[in-house]
Order: sequence, then C-alpha cells, then structure tokens
Amino acid sequence: MGSIPRWKLFLADTLSMTVFSTVLCMSIEIGLAGLTFGQSLTARFAAVPTNLLTGRAYGLYRDGLFRILRTRPDSWFQAALTDTVSFLTFQVPLYGIVLMIAGASLKQMALSAGGMTVIFALAGRPYGIFLQACRKWILSRF
Repeated sequence: MGSIPRWKLFLADTLSMTVFSTVLCMSIEIGLAGLTFGQSLTARFAAVPTNLLTGRAYGLYRDGLFRILRTRPDSWFQAALTDTVSFLTFQVPLYGIVLMIAGASLKQMALSAGGMTVIFALAGRPYGIFLQACRKWILSRF
C-alpha cells in the first residue's frame, strides 16, 4: 500500500468496517437475538465511534499480518487463513473490552466472546474480501 494517500486508506478501511459490521451485527441482533429493528439501529449508531477508531487500525493490523506470514494474496487458502486469524485476534479482544466497558461479568464476557469467536471465525475471510473491494472502489474513485 506504499504510495497511496493515507486518507484514502483511512476512508476505505473505516467505510468497510462500518458497513460490514452493521450488516453482520444487525443480522445477528435481529435474526438471532430478537432485537427490534429500532433497537438494532440504535446499537449500530452507538458502534460508529468504535468503527471510526478501529477501522484503519484493523486494516494496518491485517496488512501487517499478511506481510509477517508472507501470505500470498493469490492463494485462496493462505488468504482465508490469514484473514481468519487476523479477524479473530483483533476482534475478539476488542469485543471483550467493549463487554468490560458495558459492565458484563467475567462469566458473561466468556460466554459472549466464546459465541462471537465462532461468528468472527466465519466472518474473517468475507470481511477480508469486502475490505479489499472497498479499497479498490475508493482508490478508483478518489
């Protein structure tokens, strides 16, 4: 990502994190947890500051992990594995911090983080693909 202006990467990474997490979380909140659309929308608006703070940070973390692990982007298996590992190792601790701030007990944190680990593992590669598509789209437009 050498000579690409930082603001473009910030925009792409933040936009992708916000859109992806909104769709994923609203699906879970409404479809599985039984929240109303309004409740889920409120939760998603509350999550925007977190997405703004972590979107680019995750992009940097993921890119770094791809470099460290020497992942070949043209290898579907390697990219899927690296995306899954990066999403899990970034998002599960972040989710734990959010739960801690929300006042969850240690037992609640363990149960919630355990459940989200499965979802994050399944979401890692789709998010990596979406992130790359957002980057390509932003870089071609601005």
